[in-house]
Amino acid sequence: MMYEQPAENKRNKSVIVAESVLKSVEALRKDSTDPTFNAILAYLSSRRILSNHRSLRAYLDIMVKSGLLSLRKEPVKQPNVRPRQVYSLTGSGPFIEAGERALLFHGLNWTVPSRSSIKRKTSIEGLARARIAQGTLYGSLEDAIVETLAKNKNTERVFRTLTFCAAMLATKRFDHAYIMRRAKERDVADLVDSLLDEIDYLLDSPKPEVDDIRTLYEIRKRLASRARKPPRPKSRGFPLSPDEMVDIIGKQLGVK
Repeated sequence: MMYEQPAENKRNKSVIVAESVLKSVEALRKDSTDPTFNAILAYLSSRRILSNHRSLRAYLDIMVKSGLLSLRKEPVKQPNVRPRQVYSLTGSGPFIEAGERALLFHGLNWTVPSRSSIKRKTSIEGLARARIAQGTLYGSLEDAIVETLAKNKNTERVFRTLTFCAAMLATKRFDHAYIMRRAKERDVADLVDSLLDEIDYLLDSPKPEVDDIRTLYEIRKRLASRARKPPRPKSRGFPLSPDEMVDIIGKQLGVK
């Protein structure tokens, strides 16, 4: 697996800045000042937290999309001037999309006829890792994996869910510490650990018990840059066999 922090996650928003944006809206309200875009920017800039218009827009956009903030546009009397944008705390959210739709957004190479949607309340950290695309606020890959497992672990869809999660964990970069923390919170840490053990066995064992050695070697070649770990014995009783894992990872990589 690729445990390193993914390159795209270097663009994660700052939890501290996100919390400061929320505090600024509340502080301005208490000071009887409308929390307009410019007022929020001035508040944050005066405290040396954030001074870039575009960066503040990105924070406010995800907060509105998540339901944390509401946005009201008020017309102004001056011609050719944009309406005032006034923000308010909603007392709700933040909510993210963290189901199969999110896995597809993160690159799941599968045709999924019925894409399950999981709208999940998250933390400020989860919000900081989220991305807006085509009008939807998608949770991070880590949150999408954990939430999909949590929803389906005791259902008839668990095999399909394990398939999708195995494909992503084997081929995508992710934050190991973050996904395990989330998995413990959602009571799926054992499932995530088992998936990671199976992938380590398949990709690092000198003599894995698989029939399709040719595809396995192609997979290992494609994933040669991943951090290697000491091989572990295959866990017993896992729903996916090593050969099924080869098929899954091979399909995700386009070599099967």
